[in-house]
Amino acid sequence: MGNFEVRLLSIAVLVGFIPAAAPAQPAGDEMVLVQSGQERFYMSRHEVTVEQMKAFDPDYHPAYTYFDDARMPATAITFTQAKAYCEAQGKRLPTSEEWVVACGGLEGTAYAYGNNYDPNQARVGRKNWTDGPKAVMNYEKNRAGLYDMSGNVWEWVDDGGGEGGMQKVYGGSWTDGPRLTRCGSARRAKVDLKSLNYGFRCVRSLTEVDRIRLARAAAEARRKVQARVRREAARRKAAVKAAEAARKAKIEAKAKTAREAELAEEQARAAEAARIAAAFARKVEGMLKIETSAFKTFYIDPHEVSVEAYRAFKPTYRPDEFSIGPRMPATGITHEQAREYCGSLGKRLPTSEEWVAACLGETGDIYSYGKRYDPTRARTGLAWSAGAGEVAGGAPNVYGAQDMVGNVWEWVDGWYGNNRELRAIFGGSWLDDEKRAKCTGADWARPDDRRSDVGFRCAVGAD
Repeated sequence: MGNFEVRLLSIAVLVGFIPAAAPAQPAGDEMVLVQSGQERFYMSRHEVTVEQMKAFDPDYHPAYTYFDDARMPATAITFTQAKAYCEAQGKRLPTSEEWVVACGGLEGTAYAYGNNYDPNQARVGRKNWTDGPKAVMNYEKNRAGLYDMSGNVWEWVDDGGGEGGMQKVYGGSWTDGPRLTRCGSARRAKVDLKSLNYGFRCVRSLTEVDRIRLARAAAEARRKVQARVRREAARRKAAVKAAEAARKAKIEAKAKTAREAELAEEQARAAEAARIAAAFARKVEGMLKIETSAFKTFYIDPHEVSVEAYRAFKPTYRPDEFSIGPRMPATGITHEQAREYCGSLGKRLPTSEEWVAACLGETGDIYSYGKRYDPTRARTGLAWSAGAGEVAGGAPNVYGAQDMVGNVWEWVDGWYGNNRELRAIFGGSWLDDEKRAKCTGADWARPDDRRSDVGFRCAVGAD
């Protein structure tokens, strides 16, 4: 690769050189100005997209249908195709030195986003090829204003050489990790290779017109800075003179104002604290306060949300055949609908840990009502046709919570497993037995499921 001096990088603003007001590139051209040593050039803000490639070559199609999106980077592009595209735009491919300097920035960082590998700041470290790249400009740009320099897709550079030879690609792709996605990591490839994770971006050398325009902009910026400095100096001098003349009067006025402001602030804080306390008291009215040694204090509904209560929130709600009465648990509710209901009251769904803690009680009764399974104290072990019972029909636990076990499963704000696709439900329903209808009896449902045996209750944090 060569020993490049990855040190001097600037976009539009170089102290005393290129002013902040100077346009980095004529309007409509998505390029930014980059400085490498004494040389400057323009580089495309992002990788060439599918939309741009199709406009150049109508016969171009991405290798996979998933990649066929206007803002996805154009992939499976040979070096020859990339070079032809850039030349058709009056541009060219970057050299290795230009690419590395543009990636690492003024500080010469290891990655476009910094010195420490972070898969959350770039499309990198994916285990599957089919995950594919992200649309361009999906992650934060680097300090040069360039997107996806680390990861997403490898990018062709042009270090010279005849057709049929080898060229390099830089930056790594969505399947690569910390070693290959560094700014200085390169891979050699044949110029006619069409790789699924190879793309490119273009650069353009400065023209004489660019240099004149930037020089004029720099001179104008310096003139404005100097004028601003003079105005600021005059303003400060006048302010000091006025402040000295009125110093004694201001000290007295300031002390009085400070006392009044402090008193007003104290009153405002007290009023706000009282308002917050009253609002919180209204919010948790009728809820159960749960205090355990393992969790922060929180509040939870004493029973499942009823059809009557949910219909007050959503008048169009129609309960299913097992929940016809107003005091029956509201079922056939998706996870998001349950969250919306709780949110409308300033509440939320309980977390998995909170639900289990509220169910177990201080004595850790695995069946909420006790340590031994008892179908007479909760609606469990019945046939499907029996259906749920009215809310608050089961025996209360030590906190006063009813139907934590049995009647209907309850949504919580938690995932089942590690794939974050299935939502956890707890407590069992009327048709579950001692193995499932217990405080630790977790199961799953899809977030958009509308089940006759799944309801919910709300919670509120103490803070």
